[in-house]
Amino acid sequence: MIKQWQTMKEYQCFLHNCKITFDSSERARLHSELWMPWQKLRLFDMDKAFDVLSASYSNTGRPASNQPQILRSFILFFLLISMGLTPPSLTLWVSRLKHDRVLAALIGCPLSSLPPLGSYYDFMNRLWKAPKSDLYSRKKLLPPSWNAKRPAKPKGKGQKAQEIKPKITEVLVNRLLNGKIIHFNFEATLQQLFYSVAVLPSVQCGLISSENLTVSGDGTAVHTHANPRGHRLNPDPDKPYNPDVPRHFSDPDASWGWDSDMEKYYYGYTLFQLSCHNHSLHVDIPLLLRFTSAKRHDSVSFLVAFHEFEKHMPDLHISNMCLDSAMDNYPTYNLLKDRHIHAFIDLNAKCGRPKSIPDNIHIDKDGTPICQQGERMAPNGYDKACGCLLWRCPYGKNHCSKCEHTCSNAKYGRVIKTKPEWDIRLYTDVPRGTDAYKKIYNRRTATERINNRILNDYNLHQLMIHQKEHYSFMTTMIGICIHLDARYKQIQATS
Repeated sequence: MIKQWQTMKEYQCFLHNCKITFDSSERARLHSELWMPWQKLRLFDMDKAFDVLSASYSNTGRPASNQPQILRSFILFFLLISMGLTPPSLTLWVSRLKHDRVLAALIGCPLSSLPPLGSYYDFMNRLWKAPKSDLYSRKKLLPPSWNAKRPAKPKGKGQKAQEIKPKITEVLVNRLLNGKIIHFNFEATLQQLFYSVAVLPSVQCGLISSENLTVSGDGTAVHTHANPRGHRLNPDPDKPYNPDVPRHFSDPDASWGWDSDMEKYYYGYTLFQLSCHNHSLHVDIPLLLRFTSAKRHDSVSFLVAFHEFEKHMPDLHISNMCLDSAMDNYPTYNLLKDRHIHAFIDLNAKCGRPKSIPDNIHIDKDGTPICQQGERMAPNGYDKACGCLLWRCPYGKNHCSKCEHTCSNAKYGRVIKTKPEWDIRLYTDVPRGTDAYKKIYNRRTATERINNRILNDYNLHQLMIHQKEHYSFMTTMIGICIHLDARYKQIQATS
């Protein structure tokens, strides 16, 4: 059970009393280098986390203490990392708090009762709902070939590695269309916490629109510091080297994946996230974060993330979904159509021309009809009577004077009709190649900027941590900080 919960009002009162005892240098520090983190912590309403966290603690046994202080300490830790005011080491951070009463006061704890390092790891482990495993035990030995297999290298430049199970996207979409769930959502508590303390407050203050939301999704490679070959425990120097001797792996859940940006293999995980962009403030805001295996294809990661988004964030209603070519497959289009979501997905060149399009219509790679002069035809609206998209000559009313071909005597030249049911990929609700399509699809870059913030600004790659559960927890804390950054910017813009 949680012994005592420090409410937001109690925290503010505690901090006010601590400020009275500060000397002039400590007050000056609080109003200079620590001013911005302090103001962001004031925006972090810890009371919203109580219901989520209390479910992870038993009603019997020894009561847990300082849980809100530990959570607030994680947030302050990453806020200072992003400003370059503390190294990315949780061990050094806990040690620093013992000798800095200003930082201790900011997390809401006196120096005499600061939580030890073990309490931080206990806090992280409680929020991970996977069954207990001994894989990380120091005595656990695994074969040298553990997770040694690498995915096949893609043939084209910038291409993703192929999914091991080619029909997995179709299987997952069928489950979702039939109202079934996707199991193994070990991050459920972390996602509920993130929604309660970060996403929902951002919706309430107007940073995120709960209706007609444009969401983008993408995955990024996260490199672990663990040795992919493991290491032998207490090798006997008198015996010859045996490559088949079982070894200990410090991060046995990590696996080999293909980094399409760096064009090389990496050992670690894939971080997949859904996000949105606030145009008025020019800020990018994460909505859902999850870690997956490095060998998993982004098309599978998206379907799992989308399912968890629907399950944990029912108050958000997506209108547009922007994805890259890794998610260009028919099951994904069918799922989005069933949910009444407009698909904005970059085309994968490997898919080729669909057989359902009549042979007498010449099309570009994105489905746009090509006229007799070899020019891409211009969108000309939608015919509700026959349910077709209309395309006309690109010269418009100047067709007769500029076009060399007499394809039609009409003022605007020949008109071609394309039916969306010919191909759900090429003929989307918003026609490809139009300014309206490009304007919405350009918002997909929000995920790339958030990936950069997580990996570089908040130094996730520099954290010397192992285990998927610790990566998921740390990334959730970083996501909360990104929301606090956006809300602080909103206040600055309106003041």
